[in-house]
Amino acid sequence: MSTDSLSRDAAAIPLWNGAYEPARLNGHANLWGDPPVPYAETAAALFRQNAASVLLDLPCGDGRNLPPLAGGAPILLAGDTSTNAMAIARTVTVKAGVADRVVFVEVDAFATGFLDSSIDGIFCWDLLGHLTNPEDALRELYRVLSPGGSLIANMWTMNDCQVSDPNIREVGPKEYIDHFDFYCRFFDADDLTALLDSVGLRAESVEVASWWEPPHAGYRDYVHQHESLIFRITKPAG
Repeated sequence: MSTDSLSRDAAAIPLWNGAYEPARLNGHANLWGDPPVPYAETAAALFRQNAASVLLDLPCGDGRNLPPLAGGAPILLAGDTSTNAMAIARTVTVKAGVADRVVFVEVDAFATGFLDSSIDGIFCWDLLGHLTNPEDALRELYRVLSPGGSLIANMWTMNDCQVSDPNIREVGPKEYIDHFDFYCRFFDADDLTALLDSVGLRAESVEVASWWEPPHAGYRDYVHQHESLIFRITKPAG
């Protein structure tokens, strides 16, 4: 992995914190809007079925997925590098009545600080596609996943609305930079398989899902449709 790639991932951390600044939100309560992504409830049900004790939502952003995920285990760690985002997310958990089971932690996906095999389930939504170095993030998430635990994550496809956003520019095959200067990489099934193969991982399941989202404050301020490859990796129990 090149130094430029590593630098871009590091440089994105303050950019994301700035995206959640109250002044940037222009009077809106949050950046993404209130509805959770549709798969959050599905993930919570899977974690609950597997009797998970501790879950991690990384990145938790401004908290829209925390209410459904909180139903998946007694303890939900809400991790992010953005203190501004987590401040908003705290209000979301209070409003939803789940604040007593959510613990906020400043977490870097490349170095979480968690012990080996300490997290029973990880929900990693809209992160890996923003990274120029998703390989090391996947290695770290797998390291902290407990035996029998599952990582549920997504990768945007080329049918995702971001590709046609008027404020995004193409910088390489399936690679773009958006108007906030965030890197965005889009995947097909073969790309995902190659990525997982490169770190010695295999998806237990992969599915394509699409859904509509409301306008986001100052980021994608129109109704839009996302499409992602949603994949699950389960760590062997033995």
